[in-house]
Amino acid sequence: MDTRDDTELAPSATLGRRERAKAEKRARILAAARALFEERGFERTSMSEVARAADVAEGTVFQYAATKVELLMMVVDALWGAHERATTTPSLSAFAAPGAATAGGETADRIAELISPLVTAMRRWSELATWVAREILFGADMPHRRRVLDHVDRLEEKIAARLQDGRADASGAIGAARDGATGTAGEEPGAAAAAGARLIVAGVLAELNRSRQRRIDGEDVDVVLRTLIDLVVAGAGAAR
Repeated sequence: MDTRDDTELAPSATLGRRERAKAEKRARILAAARALFEERGFERTSMSEVARAADVAEGTVFQYAATKVELLMMVVDALWGAHERATTTPSLSAFAAPGAATAGGETADRIAELISPLVTAMRRWSELATWVAREILFGADMPHRRRVLDHVDRLEEKIAARLQDGRADASGAIGAARDGATGTAGEEPGAAAAAGARLIVAGVLAELNRSRQRRIDGEDVDVVLRTLIDLVVAGAGAAR
């Protein structure tokens, strides 16, 4: 979850005094939570430690996040945009077997680039990333989780757009399927692409959870995820 862009954590200079004081307090809580989660991990960090680090009462932290996992989602919400813009990590296409052509071609490469921030987070902060994945998949309906789900929805929309706009490439992974060619009469245009996007995102989150349970070797995650993307791209291309 590392990022150097902390603009969302800083209060705006245009706020009134009371609002600015609240924004500054929220920013301190976010900064303290982020630092402690990254340094100590999720399970070893307590709300009281966050409060001490932020120089606020413990009850104040609960005013901003009702639970520790909600506090984590609050941090994720604040940092997601900057994390998505990170460009230092190569896409999953870089981890294909040497000399092997990837099945999904350029469309799969673009989708791999879109999900690469999740893979980056998993590698650097595996415990945090997998807690976030589990919360997205199975968490209770809470305000900060809903905001993170909005980010997930936008990611799925971007992936679906890539699936819809894909053209046939040398591997033949993307066919002529377009807006209305979704496989079942009466389905809305783009339904196959939307379903494929959900499958990719859910698959990424599931693999992060599997890695936390030590059911997958971290070094193999790239290959697993790229295979998933290639299969979905091929399936979307074959939809009729």
